[in-house]
Amino acid sequence: MPLQGVPAAIKVFDEFVEGLSGIEGDSHINVIGWFSKAERAPLKVRPRKINPELEERGVFSLRSPTRPNPLSLSATRLIKVEGPFLYVEPLDLIDGSPVMDIKPYSSGWDAIFWARDVHSSFITRHMARDDVLAELLREGFNYHGEKCGAIGVAAKIAYDAAQTLKANVRDLYLRLPQDINPHVADGLIGVSRATLGNARLTFSDDQSVLVSAASKSIGYHILEVPNIPAREVLKMRSEKLFNKL
Repeated sequence: MPLQGVPAAIKVFDEFVEGLSGIEGDSHINVIGWFSKAERAPLKVRPRKINPELEERGVFSLRSPTRPNPLSLSATRLIKVEGPFLYVEPLDLIDGSPVMDIKPYSSGWDAIFWARDVHSSFITRHMARDDVLAELLREGFNYHGEKCGAIGVAAKIAYDAAQTLKANVRDLYLRLPQDINPHVADGLIGVSRATLGNARLTFSDDQSVLVSAASKSIGYHILEVPNIPAREVLKMRSEKLFNKL
């Protein structure tokens, strides 16, 4: 199963289809599944999807399928409803896995934008470059709501800055141009969690994006915001998208 999950269809048994009434009005749902083929005995495992060489951690500190009660929790986009089928994307369950329950996702109840987690430090230090970019792209999309090319540009800038400054992406400070592409701004805010309220986001009349961490900084002058899917932008050379100052 890819780290990001995959598009999927959930089939609801006939006797429960009536319970789907009204669900089509939700853009996202929480799916509680059962890792039916997972091990249940080990209490410490390696986060193998991130990097199998990392030291073991307790299963309750990871989202590993290995756990005493192998329940999964996926917040996923509800694409469409057709009879007993719910089409979603993405879902982190292998084909044939039982679904235990379905609940509507609430941005007011379920989203804690400023939350910190160990995973955010893992993604920039221990995952392969392509996996990190895909993760940043997903977070930027979850904040912005559109998989446009600008989110790809933001993901690449955030990745480069975190690597160059040797910082957790959640510790980055942003100084953005007043006239920055708003989609790029959304992407950078989404992955860094920088806001006006936490004083990690400011705006200036400069034409460059300034990213800082631990008293070090690096500037980026955006050259192009391609009007193509964000995943295609990730394949482009950074030098075509921005200059490092």
